[in-house]
Amino acid sequence: MLNKLLLLLADALAMLCWSRLLLQWARLPFPHPLAQFCVHSTNWLVKPLRKIAPPLGRWDSACVLGLVLVYYLACSATSLLGLPEMHISARMMALNVLLTVLYALKALAYVLFMGLLLRMVLSLSQQNSPLLPALQRLYTPLTRPFAFLRFGRIDFSASVLAVVLWLWLSWWLPAILTQLNLLFLQG
Repeated sequence: MLNKLLLLLADALAMLCWSRLLLQWARLPFPHPLAQFCVHSTNWLVKPLRKIAPPLGRWDSACVLGLVLVYYLACSATSLLGLPEMHISARMMALNVLLTVLYALKALAYVLFMGLLLRMVLSLSQQNSPLLPALQRLYTPLTRPFAFLRFGRIDFSASVLAVVLWLWLSWWLPAILTQLNLLFLQG
């Protein structure tokens, strides 16, 4: 139970860090409530990390470093709590690094998926929302390869991205995690 709680808290914090990073990159106005929420919820983690990971242009590398640290610590703690007779080994540390990368990609996929849904709702109901242009700047490069799926005012290009994200979250990632767990338990 504690393992799941740790990973759930790590997921929530990582999703906030990804949201903060992407909304800053997309130039969402700082006074927007969503931007304020992301910044205020993650400042305790991101601000100290800026000393060792300064921004790279419009990319806030401290956000990425923060979510990587959170996931690595959560994975390490769950490994030690789940298998108390295990000792810290190079193999366990390598597995935790790999799990950290996979969980970080999972959190990014959730943020992108929720952003796509939010963009769709806002484009239908609140076309003058200040969040909509930021979401358009964010998703235009991601949907550009599927631009051939635009028919007049109807745009299906985001549907392909949504399906790929859904496949990653519901099929590919669980299969990879299962194989990693089996591999780790065998050795």
